[in-house]
Amino acid sequence: ISEENRSSFTFDFDQQINASLRAKVGERLEFTANYDTQSTFDFQNQVKIDFTPTEDDILQGLEAGNVEMPIKNSLINGAQSLFGVKTKLKFGNTNITAVFSQQNSESKTIVAQAGASIQPFELRTTDYDTDRHFFLSQFFIDNYSNSLKNYPLISSQVNITRIEVWVTNRNASTEDFRSIVALADIGESNNVNSTYKNLVDDKGTVINTNPVSISTNGQVLNLPQNNANNIYDPAILAGIRNISTVDNTLTGSFQMEQGTDFSMLENARRLSTNEYSLNSQLGYISLNRRLNDGEVLAVAYEYTVAGSVTGSTKKSFKIGEFSNDGIQAPENLAVKLLRSEILTTKRDAANGSEESFPTWRLMMKNIYALGAYPLTQDGFRFEIQYRDDATGIPSNVLQNAQTTGIANTPLIQVLSLDQLDQSQFRTADGFFDYVEGITVNSQNGYVIFPNPEPFGNDLADKLTNTADETYLFKELYLNTKINIQNNFQNKDKYFLKGYFKSENSGGIPIGAFNVPRGSVKVTAGGKQLVEGIDFVVDYQLGRVQIIDPGLRASGTPINVSTENNAVFNQQRKTFMGVDVQHKFSDDFFVGATILNINERPLTPKVNFGAEPIDNTMLGFNIDYSTEVPYFTKLANKLPFIDTDVPSNFSVRADMAYLLPGTPSGIDVAGAATSYIDDFEAS
Repeated sequence: ISEENRSSFTFDFDQQINASLRAKVGERLEFTANYDTQSTFDFQNQVKIDFTPTEDDILQGLEAGNVEMPIKNSLINGAQSLFGVKTKLKFGNTNITAVFSQQNSESKTIVAQAGASIQPFELRTTDYDTDRHFFLSQFFIDNYSNSLKNYPLISSQVNITRIEVWVTNRNASTEDFRSIVALADIGESNNVNSTYKNLVDDKGTVINTNPVSISTNGQVLNLPQNNANNIYDPAILAGIRNISTVDNTLTGSFQMEQGTDFSMLENARRLSTNEYSLNSQLGYISLNRRLNDGEVLAVAYEYTVAGSVTGSTKKSFKIGEFSNDGIQAPENLAVKLLRSEILTTKRDAANGSEESFPTWRLMMKNIYALGAYPLTQDGFRFEIQYRDDATGIPSNVLQNAQTTGIANTPLIQVLSLDQLDQSQFRTADGFFDYVEGITVNSQNGYVIFPNPEPFGNDLADKLTNTADETYLFKELYLNTKINIQNNFQNKDKYFLKGYFKSENSGGIPIGAFNVPRGSVKVTAGGKQLVEGIDFVVDYQLGRVQIIDPGLRASGTPINVSTENNAVFNQQRKTFMGVDVQHKFSDDFFVGATILNINERPLTPKVNFGAEPIDNTMLGFNIDYSTEVPYFTKLANKLPFIDTDVPSNFSVRADMAYLLPGTPSGIDVAGAATSYIDDFEAS
């Protein structure tokens, strides 16, 4: 800074207040306050006024500031984080508690079992895990369903023994890099990308210079190999070794198109083995990270074949070239292209319809990520539902299907995810077949369909009646997700729903921090648990630890309900309530409760799904407990029993009723109204 600006005569204020105040007025009125300007949230600054009564006063308590409203009725949650006025009145054996306040918290309930929280999930068909899982060849796509027809046995004669995976070097890594030319059709004997020179005859039939095939499950398939067509040819290889002659060789001499038939990377990075996983029998790889737009993916691999091979005496075949094959840098390696920098999804088929483009077909669209891992078979549930336009209600069967036997068959069986019972015998039992590595990947949280196009061509093989074509979603496999959302959203009617257990070694997470003390209620099978005996709560981290070992081992569902202080809460919520408890005797209590929560809308135009509430809750509870000496006498009549311990009989009953409503501030023409879009921000 210049010299004249290096000094300043203005005051430098660094104001900090940390005050804790406790004041008494006489013997019955007390004022307490905690205030800190450095506190993270407003609710950490507590202000309270207490009135202490005598035993004979009707007014038993008067509080103002931060108050709470606990409710004895187990079906109605009270509130622990309120700011307002609370009074307690006593008329003989009748106690009345009333509150008028502003609520600064929200309630939520977590369900857990055996120390693990139960997390629901719901996916659509378009939510498949994109740009991460890839078949290595058209052969593995064509053989995928056949290989898994009798899972858990994998009927595959092929086993991949060696693989190298190359991607675009975005990070300019200087380790494990080479220049590569990735060819889309190298090793392919069917479903080629294009009809460039000498690859097909005049009738459009693929010229296979050295056909090698196997017969698997009654299906004859040509094996992928470098000599499957005339791409791995000395003339092509000589022209692509030098980076400067690649374009002239492939585009000029062989009429290939860059981005469609081949991709060229001057500085590709080879992935280490811990950056992907390989399914050596089914022939696909799963990357640890999703590829970005414009990134290229290519491979070279080698595999062996078990059983008889037609057209060759070899048992081992190779696609592409490896970095240790003797081709020295800076010469380019010829490898197999799985994903190019240009995205092409479909093309016209020979019969006039549309079909998936070969490289787009290689990207797997039958794997769905649940967003949580690791998964466990215990507590995992998965089902598939279809929402019919006629009813608008999701169902696990295609109720109006015309194909014989389909209308009464659960979708999870139609889509081949239920072929086994709990003992792994081939009998469908209505439950998802949790088969590690085939239908599920527990470590990464994937659900895997045993068909490459479960809602498209593979479903069409099951729905043989032409009237059932409306249930097919072939467009899912011919378009990008963005294109589907813009043009085929009405086809996305399948739901993949269920829940899974999330193991919690440090306790059950409540999902909130700085939880108000006393706001956590825990029940197991309808029975309310006692804090300090059955469970403990870490209010700072928001975790509940079950300390009763018998309860943890029982597997009983545990409900944890709590309040979390709303950090970014602009909507004002008014909480009013009256709780009446009448004592008939030391053994018999009757109570009644009425609560009202009213949210004030920020604007008359509320968004769909965020409508304010004006709810009233009514409750009634009875509590009766007494000693029954006769029960002890009955117990003593049993052999080898002699006791004088008192016996007790207790009954607790709770009832509740909800009257939902909305504040009048969002009424339009006499009815509550919400807006899908008001177009004011367009």
